[in-house]
Amino acid sequence: MSWQDYYKSHVMSAQDAAKILQSGDCFWFPLLMGQPSMLIPDAIADRKDELKDVEWITCLTLRPYKLFKPEYRDTFTFLSGFYSTPHMQQMAASEWANFIPYQSSDAGRKYEHRKRIYKRRTGIVTQVTPPDEHGYVNLGLDTFYTEAVMDQSEWVIAEVNPNMPRTYGQTNFHVSRFTAFVENPNPIIAVPTPPATDLEVKMAENVVALLKDRDCIQVGIGAVPAMISKLLENSGLKDLGIHTEMMPAGTHKLVEKGVVTCKYKKVNPGKIVLAFTLGDKELYDWIGNNPMCEFRPTSYANYIPVIAQEDNIVAINGSIEVDLTGQIVSESVGNIIRSGTGGQLDFVIGAFWSKGGRAINLVPATTMNDTVSRIVPYIAQGARVTVPRHYAGYVVTEYGAADLYGRSEPERAVELIKIAHPKFREELEKGGRERGLIKKKIF
Repeated sequence: MSWQDYYKSHVMSAQDAAKILQSGDCFWFPLLMGQPSMLIPDAIADRKDELKDVEWITCLTLRPYKLFKPEYRDTFTFLSGFYSTPHMQQMAASEWANFIPYQSSDAGRKYEHRKRIYKRRTGIVTQVTPPDEHGYVNLGLDTFYTEAVMDQSEWVIAEVNPNMPRTYGQTNFHVSRFTAFVENPNPIIAVPTPPATDLEVKMAENVVALLKDRDCIQVGIGAVPAMISKLLENSGLKDLGIHTEMMPAGTHKLVEKGVVTCKYKKVNPGKIVLAFTLGDKELYDWIGNNPMCEFRPTSYANYIPVIAQEDNIVAINGSIEVDLTGQIVSESVGNIIRSGTGGQLDFVIGAFWSKGGRAINLVPATTMNDTVSRIVPYIAQGARVTVPRHYAGYVVTEYGAADLYGRSEPERAVELIKIAHPKFREELEKGGRERGLIKKKIF
């Protein structure tokens, strides 16, 4: 059978594709741009009265699928390893919160263990491009864990979208890998970068001051990383590389201005390595059919030995809370999960072992209108530690940067208090003394 005949014989309606799912199955959606439109998920949701005991795993979900509604919980058990978006955070605060701890690099490996324990039939629903002349569809703007889940799946449903840009890297899959195709042109979600506040601008300035020519950067999600890209445009820095999980906003402008060349990268020289992106149409258009941008699954892009081979890796990620010993909390506020471990720890460890590498953790000095310090003597009850203190590197607030590498716990406490909001420094000193961290001879 030719690939054309295979493809045509497997094209079906969303309702027929939804019937592939059986009771007892576990099905996945990819990350962000790889996720299907409302069409197939809502067709799956409409089967709630004929199905039972189905698991649904999704991360960083942007669309308001029916599946999020309470009336679907009896049929569909929700699991996630990264919340962050509004629909996900509502679930995180509900009785149905069901968080899977994993790093981006090991999502596929962790599911191997879950499948070993629970032995469910597995499937995934993903967006792809139409097939090319050789019968290969393309995953486009997300390769995070899709291939790893496909490799463990009994069925794979593709929503074929001509608006999805074709990308380079580990992105092409033959139509024979798929169980069903649903053709559905739909817009790719564009998420403009929110304007940075004065505080975020100052934090970005403090980060850029730590960078140097030929650094290879990884930047996470948020307004501060976007502002870092903007400041880099006129920073005078040159020949930066990018090896990242998410493509930073404004990357195309940095390449056009010669700030980013990837010229001196040891691993994938001349290439920007990434696993997914989130941005505006201008960024997506630049990424599409661009051989400089290589999408890889996080089993490669976030693999610590790969990261560590690169010189001068600079991992830049946001945090929620940092205690005086250097424990970094990035995924929960007390007992409520807000996001997930993601790739932060992968890149923090990779940067530590990279020659000339360093990890920069961003945290605003305060929250709740300057009434609560984010630098604290003790982390909040129930908080999940994302970066253990022995891997903590730089901590940056709007008041400066604390270099924790090589410092003792008492020395770290001193440095962290220096970059806390001035109104909390005396209170933090007192807390440090009570913990036995602040000694008279050094403070």
